[in-house]
Amino acid sequence: MDVRAFGSVYGQSSALPYASGYQVEPSGNMARVNFPACRGIFIEAKSNSAKGYLSVVMTDSPGDNIHINNIDGNIFMPLSCTAVLSGTVNHVIVLF
Repeated sequence: MDVRAFGSVYGQSSALPYASGYQVEPSGNMARVNFPACRGIFIEAKSNSAKGYLSVVMTDSPGDNIHINNIDGNIFMPLSCTAVLSGTVNHVIVLF
């Protein structure tokens, strides 16, 4: 089945383009940031070379906190989540 989006037709196995997103700035004691299920996140690198962590809630497990450790930054993660709980990474771009 083909998908019509953004003035084009994409095959079922094609990667669809990201249409929107916004930036979340996690910190170690940040309050939960909720949003509709995203299609991926991009994590920007810190100005130093320190690795960080990010804690999220995945779309298919609404009560569980998932911790992703040893993140370098400037990395795209194709995961679907509904909240950013906390983290020490610089910025997270939530993509839809």
